[in-house]
Amino acid sequence: MLPIHPGVLLERAIIARGTDPDHFQRESHIPRKLLRLVLSGERPISAGLAMRLGRIFGTSPWVWIAFQERFDKSF
Repeated sequence: MLPIHPGVLLERAIIARGTDPDHFQRESHIPRKLLRLVLSGERPISAGLAMRLGRIFGTSPWVWIAFQERFDKSF
């Protein structure tokens, strides 16, 4: 099984909220370029972004950090 980048999981979470990445970006005030790079798998989810995602999705930031760590350890 291929590892799944956390950006894929983030995109699924965005869609599950009934929105799209552009609308989510405007609502969350996450810089457009950063969100695009994370969603495309070109950039990891940092601790700061994990904190922000935790607040937005009502989860612990550790959820997002764990997704990233699992992905990183797969290589």
